Amino acid sequence: MKRIGIAASRIAKDDLVLYNLFVVILAFLLSLLIFLTCAFALLAGVALVSYLTRGYMAMDAGTGLYKFAIIGLAAAIGVINLAAVLINIKLKR
Repeated sequence: MKRIGIAASRIAKDDLVLYNLFVVILAFLLSLLIFLTCAFALLAGVALVSYLTRGYMAMDAGTGLYKFAIIGLAAAIGVINLAAVLINIKLKR
């Protein structure tokens, strides 16, 4: 999380408004990358389980599980993103 602040300070070059803007942008982009990677892994796992148990379960049985997992993943990544922004934001020089 500290590396977001280091990267933002190098990009902003002593401008506080730009620094805070880049902290928010970098935190959002990193959270989006983590979310998409984990969501794809969850989708692949649910699809694999659904494919392997096709004869035993209904076709839409994994949909509720997938929605629950994605909502939990979004909440966890949102909390981590909020923590990263709050740690790196600066109000004064």
